Amino acid sequence: MKNEVNEIVRIKDLSIATLEGRRVIDDLSIEIIAGENRAIVGESGSGKTTLALALMGRIRGGLVHEAGSIVVDGMNVLSLKGPSLRRYRAEKVSWPSQDPALSLTPHMTVRTLLSESVPMNDEDALLLLGKVGLSDVERLLDRKPLSLSGGQRRRVAIAKAIASMPRVLILDEPTAGLDGATADEVVATIKGICTESGMSVIAITHDLDMAGKFAENVTVLKDGRVLEKVSYSKLMSNPQTDYARKLVDAQLLERQPDDGTDLAAGVPVLSTSKLYITTPDGKTAVKNATFSIGRGQGLSLFGPSGAGKSTIVKTITGERPADKGSIALCLDNESWHVLAPSFRNRSKIERATVQVVPQDPATSLNPALRIDTQLSRAVKRIHPRWSKREVKKRVSDLLALVRLSDEVKYQYPHSLSGGQAQRVAIARALAHEPKVLVCDESTSALDPTTQKDILDMLVWLKRNEGLALVVVTHAKKVAHYTCDKEIVIPFEG
Repeated sequence: MKNEVNEIVRIKDLSIATLEGRRVIDDLSIEIIAGENRAIVGESGSGKTTLALALMGRIRGGLVHEAGSIVVDGMNVLSLKGPSLRRYRAEKVSWPSQDPALSLTPHMTVRTLLSESVPMNDEDALLLLGKVGLSDVERLLDRKPLSLSGGQRRRVAIAKAIASMPRVLILDEPTAGLDGATADEVVATIKGICTESGMSVIAITHDLDMAGKFAENVTVLKDGRVLEKVSYSKLMSNPQTDYARKLVDAQLLERQPDDGTDLAAGVPVLSTSKLYITTPDGKTAVKNATFSIGRGQGLSLFGPSGAGKSTIVKTITGERPADKGSIALCLDNESWHVLAPSFRNRSKIERATVQVVPQDPATSLNPALRIDTQLSRAVKRIHPRWSKREVKKRVSDLLALVRLSDEVKYQYPHSLSGGQAQRVAIARALAHEPKVLVCDESTSALDPTTQKDILDMLVWLKRNEGLALVVVTHAKKVAHYTCDKEIVIPFEG
C-alpha cells in the first residue's frame, strides 16, 4: 500500500497499435515513484516517443489505444478530454521539445515565451531564468530565440517547461546537439530544480551516458516492450539481454582508427589559412582557423556549442565568406589554388570537390521526391551526358557503397529510419565524387548502434575510397573514433 501512495506514474498493460494492428507499445507496465528520476532508453523505433506522447494524453495520428491505462498523480490520462486535458498538461506534466527551435516561437521575446506558461513579472522571470543558469545574459528578456546560442535556447525551453512546477517533467533527448560541458550543466540544472521541488523526471534518450547522469534507474525498451528495468550501474556492468548488451557496447566507441596506411594517405587536398569570421553584429565568431587535410585522412573540428565549428564549414563551402584568411584546394595532387570566398564564384569542380553531410537529413532531402530521383539528379550534375542506364547503375552503386539495399531507391524520405536517411544523405554527397567529405554533427541525433554503423562506414570510406574526412563534432569519442588528428576550436564568446 505504501508504494501505491508514493507512486506518481503508473502505466499498466499499455498497448498502442497502428491501424493495421502492429503494436508499437506492447503490454507495457512501468511504475515511477514521486521524486524519482527514470531514464527510458532504446534505439529509434523502440516506442520511446510514442510513450512520451501518451503520457501527455496524446495518441499520434495513425495509432490507436488498444488496452491498458496511464495514471499520473491520480488522473487517468487517456480518458481526459477538453478542459480537463488542458489542465492536466498545465499543472501535472510538462514536455519541452527535443528541439527548442520547434518549441520556442521565433518572433516572441523570452519574456513573452515564459508568460505563456504562467503569467509573471520581470523579476519572477529573471529569477526563473537564473535557476536554469541564465543570470548573466544581457537584455535576456527582450531577446528572441534566434539571437541565443543552442545551449541558451535549451535552457529557456526548460525554464518555460518548469514555470508551472509540474509534478512530472518529460525530457526527450534533452542534451542532443549540445557539447559535453553544456550538456553536463543542463543536467545539473534540471536535477537541482527537481530535487528542490520534488518533481519527477522521465528522461527519454538513446544516450546511455546521459541516462546515467540523469537517473538512478533505467528502463530498456525494444519494439514497444520492456526488456529490462534495472539500476544504471547494473545495466552498464551486467546487461541481461542481447539487445541491452548491444546498446552498452555501441556506447563505448573504443576502437581507434589506423593511421597513415590508406589509399594515397596524406596527399594534400584542403587547406585553410588564418580564417577570421565575424557575426553580422561585429562579434568574433572564428579567429585564426588554420588547418590542412590530406587524402585518406580524418580531421575533427572539436569544440563546444557556439565555438564556430559550423561557421567554419559554411566558410569552406562558400556559404559564408570569411572576413580575412583563405581556403585552398589541391585538385591535381601538386599545385594549390585559392578558392573564391563565395560558392557562386567557384567552378563546378571546386563546388563538387567539397561536400557536406548535414546533422539532420530532413533539412536536405526533398520530401516530395523518391530517393532514386534525388540521387540521379546529383549524378547528372557530374555526368550530364550519361545515359539513363549508366545513371541508374551509379545510383545502385552509391546505395551499395553506403550499405543500403537497392530497394531503398523506390522510397520517399519520410519512410526511412534516421540511419537510412543519413546514409542516403551521404550517398548523395558521394554522387558528386568529392575529395573532401565534411560531416557536420552527422550522427549526434542517432541512437548508439545506428551511430556506430554510420561512423564505421565513414571510416571505411576514408580508408578504402581515399576520402579526406572532416568531422565536426562536440563529442570527443566521435572525434577519436573517426579521425587521425584534432583541431580544437575554442569559444571566442
